Formats: sequence, C-alpha cells, structure tokens
Amino acid sequence: MSQITESPFKTYFDATLDRCGFDEDLKAGILFFLGESIISANTNQLMNMFPDEQKIHQEFSRLFTLYATPSATYNPFEELNTAPIKQLIYTYNEVYVNIIRDKEFNFDQVVKEDLKTEIDESFVALFKGKEYKLITTHHLSTAFFKQIGAYINQFDLAYQDIYLAGVNYYQEKQRIDFEGTNLLNLNIIDSFSPLYTTLFHYPLLFTYYPNNLNGNHLFSSISQFLYLHTNTDIAKHIHAFHNHIFYEENPRRVRTGWEFEEIERGILISQTLHNALNIRQSPIARTRPDFLVSDNYLMKELKNESIPLDAFKELITRTIEEYYEINLNEVVEGKLNHAEFLQLLAIIFYETTAHTMIIKEWKTSLKVIK
Repeated sequence: MSQITESPFKTYFDATLDRCGFDEDLKAGILFFLGESIISANTNQLMNMFPDEQKIHQEFSRLFTLYATPSATYNPFEELNTAPIKQLIYTYNEVYVNIIRDKEFNFDQVVKEDLKTEIDESFVALFKGKEYKLITTHHLSTAFFKQIGAYINQFDLAYQDIYLAGVNYYQEKQRIDFEGTNLLNLNIIDSFSPLYTTLFHYPLLFTYYPNNLNGNHLFSSISQFLYLHTNTDIAKHIHAFHNHIFYEENPRRVRTGWEFEEIERGILISQTLHNALNIRQSPIARTRPDFLVSDNYLMKELKNESIPLDAFKELITRTIEEYYEINLNEVVEGKLNHAEFLQLLAIIFYETTAHTMIIKEWKTSLKVIK
C-alpha cells in the first residue's frame, strides 16, 4: 500500500462519496474511472481555458495528481490483472452505443487490438431492449462502477491506490492507442446521468471554480446538469426559480426547511412537488412564452390545456413511476442511496415546474384525468 499524504481534494471528494451513501464497490469503481478518465473528461475545458500549450500540460499534470500523487516506490496498477476492466469498458461502449442507442458503430474497426476484447454477454443482457433515457444510462453506469469496484476491492487497495491504478491504466492504454482510449472514455462520460456528471465535474470545479462548488448543495449541482441534460431551452429559467426556492442570498446558503440530510424523504418529496407548482406565482411566470416555444417535454400534450390540479399531480407521479421507473413508496422506505434520492428530487422539481409552465390553467373539477 502506498504512503501518500492526503490531498485537500481527496478529503473533499471522499466526504462527498460518503454523503452520497454509496457502498464500497460503487466508490471503488467511481474512483478508478475518475483516475482513468480525468484527462479525457477535461481536455476540451482546459484547451478553452488556456491557449498556451505549455500551460495546458501543466494543468493536465495538476488534475492528474489532484486526488493522489504517484509514489516512486509503489505502483498499484501492477497488482491488478486489468483484463476484466478492459472487458467492462469495451462492453459498456457496445451496450451504450449499439444496444441502448441502436447505432451500428463498429468499434473493432476504430480501436487498436490492445483495447479490444470479447463482449461480456451477461452485462449486455442487463440492458437489451432498454429505452434510451436517463434512468437506463444511470443504471448502466451504476452497474459498470459496481462491477469494476467489486473486482478491484478483491485486492484490498486504499482509495488513493484505486484512483492511481485508474491513472496508470489510462497512461498505458493511451500510449498504445490515444484516440481509441479517449473514444471509449468519452462514450462512457457522455452516457452519465446528472448525478454522475456532477461527480466527474468535481475535479474541474474544485480547482478552478471553488466558490461555485462550495456555494451549491449537491442537490443543486445535480439539478443544474439535469436541466441542461433535459431541455436547454428553458434551463436558465428553471435554474433561476430553483435558486429562488432553495437558497437565501448574502450570504448564499440553503434555506431553512431544506435540510436534505435530515428531513424525512416523504416530506421532501411532497415539499419539492408543491413548491415547484408555485412557479406560475413567481417572477419566472413572465418567461412562459419561452416554455411554449419548446416541444421537449414528456407530456407536451398538456401545452395550453386546462387541467385539474389533482389530475396534474397524478400525472407527475405517474411520470416518475413509469418513465423514470422509480416507485415512490419504495423510495420513502429507503430504496435509492442518498445521491440517487437527490437526483429524484431534482427530477420531480424539473418535471413539475416545466409542465406547470406549459398548461393553460388549473381547471376546477373533481374529475381526475386518466
């Protein structure tokens, strides 16, 4: 085991993973792929931020060592047989691109031999016939991280060594096939749900935008990526309403009553839904024309329709349970880790605000639309 002084980012990120409620396999998988993909994930951002090539290389090195610095006497990568990891990375790409998204991309013609492997058919079977949507890709990433983590945890490595094993894996593979390695990484990153997108942005945010990172609760960071992931046309308006509901200003802090780690789940679900319904009573209501221009809604048939409030709430619940495949009663009883629960709250807030803005009015009626 390496003897490495703990970095401030490691302390911060480990605390975040603990707060997320992840099990040890999920943590290990995330840490390995964080190291393995940290250059692929941040290349475009760094090139946009720093025009000087030498400065870019310096910042790459800074990100590489943000979580842990390699030891001159110990290489955790040498303890691993990485064939199972290579197979999972290659299989993930096949599942995401050609099964879930129904493309016909031939990876064998693009990546070099060292990155190729037999497809893990048992992993493929988990996602055959699945629709391309947020919850599917979230389950895909979670299964990927857990399987990598379960394999790595057999070797009893410390967190920093798991991360460094990922860094070393990337360094080895990109020397052989730079374009192929980054292609496989970027497909995985592209598939991330808002939750995982948030976590994999932490190195960049911690390094260059610490005030933004520290000024947001994890719930808000997940929400921002959800808004951008779902409908960029209205993202800025829902984000503005989000800040109005959840934050006090000067200093910026989460409002009393939104203690996400303390309040019962059922209360938070109800509270989120009912606060989201109030968007038409807020200054954001004047942006309704922008909402009506877009057709990017799960229930676009509600546009300019009158509907009873109870019927609308029933439709939102049905959307959560059928489209997002989340049983709210099971969530209240403890299903989903804490980070997934925060992502659920973000989904409820988004779907409720977005659809509230496109209806014409609440209809006074006891009849519930089926």
